[in-house]
Amino acid sequence: MRGSGPDRGVLLAATELFTQRSRHDVEEKRIFLELACNLLPSTSLQDRRRIATLLAGHPEIPEDLLGALAGDPDELTAYPALRYSPGLSVDLLLRTAVAGPDSLRKAIANRPSLRESVIGALCDHAGADVIGILLDRDDVTLTPDHRARLGRRSDIVATLGLELAGRDALNPDGLMGQFLHLPNQLKARAIAAAEMTSLVKQAQAPGSGSQVRARPPRRKLCDGLHREAIRQDATRFADLLSQGLGLPLETCELLLRQDQGDGLTIALKALGMSARQVTAVLIRLCPGLSLDHLRGLLRLYRTLGMGAAEVLVDQWMLQDQGTQPQHETQFQDTGRRGGIASAAKLPESVPLGKTAGS
Repeated sequence: MRGSGPDRGVLLAATELFTQRSRHDVEEKRIFLELACNLLPSTSLQDRRRIATLLAGHPEIPEDLLGALAGDPDELTAYPALRYSPGLSVDLLLRTAVAGPDSLRKAIANRPSLRESVIGALCDHAGADVIGILLDRDDVTLTPDHRARLGRRSDIVATLGLELAGRDALNPDGLMGQFLHLPNQLKARAIAAAEMTSLVKQAQAPGSGSQVRARPPRRKLCDGLHREAIRQDATRFADLLSQGLGLPLETCELLLRQDQGDGLTIALKALGMSARQVTAVLIRLCPGLSLDHLRGLLRLYRTLGMGAAEVLVDQWMLQDQGTQPQHETQFQDTGRRGGIASAAKLPESVPLGKTAGS
């Protein structure tokens, strides 16, 4: 147990002597490693931190000792080895990238060189500050897989969405799938990507030229949702919406938040709800909406193509569930929506009316 029998500074003194020279013969390294393995468990916390700092940049630090320091439960002891030592195993870096904490993930993100697998683990688990380090590095290139991993993380998109998009680290599918978490400045780009994807689907539909017959509105479901909105029963409304769209209930509850009016409008458009019903839903279930905000949402309803709305909802479904859902209900039409092809290129300008809040 650490601290149960302090070495009275013996290992620190040995380390200071060892690091005064850059080259050692095999016997000297063996003796130092044996001493370190015996004394490190009982070395004081302050000395362990100092030892880690001294050894982190030494070219001949024994690998076993390096791994012990990098895996030390004290973050200030582990940090120097994780940050500066070139000889760490990829397995150790991966374990730390997954387990954290972010202070040690920062050390890994700042290492002189990084394997793609380690970058991938950071993309999956690190916080926004760590991801920001990767984005700022000129020598780190995010692969399509890395970008896709970041695009699946709502917390990262909400915090770094503008930077990810500006560095081409958020692809069209990521923009559309994370629409509910995007900064307002990016929502118009997500809608543009959905409109383009919808047009591509129409053009690729076999035997139909450039026209695809729109899916008929789900009248029964729309009427049921309208009825619950008039009753101001948000719980039942969210449950019906979840059944109708195949989205998780948590996502549909999110759509009823005051700051998610554009998402709710898109969902209702995808169902084929009439403008009159949409207006009633927004007024009844979002009573705090300003008149200008309500007008903006209705403008979004008018300008958004139904195919684009369906594309967006499909991407939310894939984002939440990770696979093509097969959830059938009494309200759904026969035949579920298929997977969405990514837009080939995201347009710079948006040929649409502004979304609410943008």
